[in-house]
Amino acid sequence: MFLAEPHRFVIDVQDAMWAMPQGASGAGPGAGVVRGYRFAQHPGVSRLVLDLEAEASLVREALGGARAPGLQFDLAARGPFAAAAPAPSQPARASGRRTVVIDAGHGGRDPGAVGRTLGLHEKEVVLDTALKLRDVLEQRGQYRVVLTRDADRYVEHAERVRISRDANADLFISIHADANANAEACGASVYTVNERGARRGQAMLGDTIDLGATPVRGQARDVLVDLFQRETTNRSAQFAEIVIPRLGAVAPLLRNTHRSANLYVLLAPDVPAVLIETGFLTNAEDERRLSRPAERAAMARAIADAADAYFAAPQLYAQGALKPARFSGYVD
Repeated sequence: MFLAEPHRFVIDVQDAMWAMPQGASGAGPGAGVVRGYRFAQHPGVSRLVLDLEAEASLVREALGGARAPGLQFDLAARGPFAAAAPAPSQPARASGRRTVVIDAGHGGRDPGAVGRTLGLHEKEVVLDTALKLRDVLEQRGQYRVVLTRDADRYVEHAERVRISRDANADLFISIHADANANAEACGASVYTVNERGARRGQAMLGDTIDLGATPVRGQARDVLVDLFQRETTNRSAQFAEIVIPRLGAVAPLLRNTHRSANLYVLLAPDVPAVLIETGFLTNAEDERRLSRPAERAAMARAIADAADAYFAAPQLYAQGALKPARFSGYVD
């Protein structure tokens, strides 16, 4: 439940006990709209309080199963804080421009999918689309664009992720073309990271997340890294839902268009990322469509329009680690 004056989100769990290193009560730092958390034990109930920077709303709630019990809540700020100033560690944001990293899949020794009718190579189709998207974004004057490759060369997956993180990217867009044994499969689709990939990203890269100047270790750091990851996953999904209808206006869409997968280029825990499959080169109609520069340009404009809409929408940015709040008495 939400409480005001000050703003809090309170979670009561009946007939449960905390098993935390601090004991039956304690507190810790938060990120984004959550200033910090506090927990305590009371007769018959365990209470968790999230102290909020501003009024917020519940945008997602998930319950675990019998094998993996748990509660998951995603909160979004309401009002002025929803457009709060971005983290100072992001220089591109401070200049008023958003950094978008565009990743053309495959390249060099790796041609990717090969068209059945015209023999198109995925690496060439997606590079041209990526260059067109770069040009559109740069012409709009509000983006700093970084390419993982701008020529026919192969870039390792880990290097693509490194480029996006070193650039302090606000958004990572990987462009591909699909293939399937079924020649009838056609249409564009958008992938975001699944839960397995999110855990893999945390394990691989979590220690390199910038949590601000305040030293945070142990369980408190784990909580913050999890908050970063959850925020990143939510923002990735937000862009996916924005870009899909715009792609649908210029190209056919694959059924169940928004998909999730454990793909390496989507693993950065602190960079919202999507992988866009522009169509199937193994489908004759899709291959013909992707062979036409005008069609690729239309998809580039659709993706750029989605970026405009995404960055115009309310965003939450983790502001770095905050000092743990002192805890005493009843938690409310």
